[in-house]
Amino acid sequence: MKRPGNAVAFFRRSDGTLTGFRAQGHTGYARAGQDIVCAAVSALTQSTLNGLRNVLKAPVTYEIDDQDALLQAELTPEATKAQIDGAQLLLVSLLEGLQAIERSYPRNVRIFFEERR
Repeated sequence: MKRPGNAVAFFRRSDGTLTGFRAQGHTGYARAGQDIVCAAVSALTQSTLNGLRNVLKAPVTYEIDDQDALLQAELTPEATKAQIDGAQLLLVSLLEGLQAIERSYPRNVRIFFEERR
């Protein structure tokens, strides 16, 4: 079933630890280049990816596909406890920011969780 607008999945372990995210789709709020909702989601997700890779130096697999409006990032099993702990700060901050956008634009942004091992 296709979700309306931009869908953001957070990857979560059974203990609640966040391990990554996938943002996919266009928000549909306005035309490309004028869509403030899309710009906000993009800025938050790209900043989080940059923080994971460049600040924490965490091992992350990621995919960016502008054609399909996709940005996905996930910690790899090689991540240390310190990197996982640091990633929680970044990923929870991303979640909080996106939830604020979702509250203001519920037709354009949907957040959900995917369980990971």
